[in-house]
Amino acid sequence: MHAMDAMSTPADPGYDPFAGAMLDDPYGFFALARETAPVFYSELIDHWVVSRRDDILSIFLAPGAYSAGNTIQPITELSEGARRVLAEGGWGLVPALGNNDRPGHTRFRRNVGKAFTPRRVARLEPFIAASAEAAVAGLRPGDDLVGAFLEDLPARVILHLLGIPEDGVATVREGARNRVRFIWGRLTAAEQEDLAAAMVRFWDYLRAFVDDRLATPRDDLTSALLAVRDGDDGVFTLDEVCSVLFAFLTAGHETTSSLLTNGVRRLLEQPGTWRALHADPGLVDGAVEEVLRFDSSVVAWRRRALRDVTVGGVTVPAGAQLLLLLGAANRDPETFDAPDEFDIHRENASDHLSFGRGIHFCLGAPLARLEARMVLKVLTQRLPDARLVEPQRFDFVPNIAFRAPQRLLIEW
Repeated sequence: MHAMDAMSTPADPGYDPFAGAMLDDPYGFFALARETAPVFYSELIDHWVVSRRDDILSIFLAPGAYSAGNTIQPITELSEGARRVLAEGGWGLVPALGNNDRPGHTRFRRNVGKAFTPRRVARLEPFIAASAEAAVAGLRPGDDLVGAFLEDLPARVILHLLGIPEDGVATVREGARNRVRFIWGRLTAAEQEDLAAAMVRFWDYLRAFVDDRLATPRDDLTSALLAVRDGDDGVFTLDEVCSVLFAFLTAGHETTSSLLTNGVRRLLEQPGTWRALHADPGLVDGAVEEVLRFDSSVVAWRRRALRDVTVGGVTVPAGAQLLLLLGAANRDPETFDAPDEFDIHRENASDHLSFGRGIHFCLGAPLARLEARMVLKVLTQRLPDARLVEPQRFDFVPNIAFRAPQRLLIEW
């Protein structure tokens, strides 16, 4: 445990992010933490846990004081066996966007932005629309909407964007699930080794695809990134290009799939809201922002203190890791009136921190919002009488960061 002043640091109010009750509904604990221990040290995960919105926002906006380098390092320290599997397998993931600091982050952000443009995102609209319509047409009452639609569609969109053939959907879905557990889960040494091997296989898959695009460029984002590189490792190395693809295929897929799943669940749980979106599709944009606030795909993110810092009146030592409870920040009553009420008409819903802030603001946010808006419009228009199958239990993957039901049974 890092040295700290026990008199000035609130005690851990019982944080266990892997406990069943926390996975089922973390928001009661989030409120308790905000009120009684807004900054506390968790010995269980060796992180300082921060829950108030203003404190988290100040951390996002101070990249000189906090590093993003630990963002996708495994929360459970890697076993010697897992490290060996990664090293022997040629695992080449390097700091890229969300897990990079200046000046490297500035280079990545600038060069990726040359290829991943608003125009390229807008060009995806016909594909998203056609894919959503086709998926809805194949649904039957009682189907699991996650397995039949909400997990596949974001994967297909990302594959289409990057130029990867559609037969890669299963590979991407598996890669995204494995990444969540590998980085954010509490694993045994044996589980770490198995997932490390899976990560190496996924990396090999990406590297082979990048090599193919080097030889035969197409009209896709991967080819555009390689064109920006133009053979210059000072722009991107090939491992860096693969690391960008890894981020798009895993984080991009998982966050959007979870956003859609949480959105459908909350909209169907709120009496009359689904029908309201059917009657007025113009309400969908606000509904998406409220879903992002009320039930974010990402409930926690990470930073490391580069020097001794003061957060919420508590001194956090240099080198310490911080866990930022975005789910708690998004329901902070200092910013949001009646924060535990789901209200698609909320005027300041977009003040959520689900995409971060500052230099690391999520580059894929426009695409995630576009997909969510288009999919919810298709679903509410085509299935106006949709409702959740009752009773049903919602189960979640045991991890600290990503949260959405693994199944969502609907009928009409």
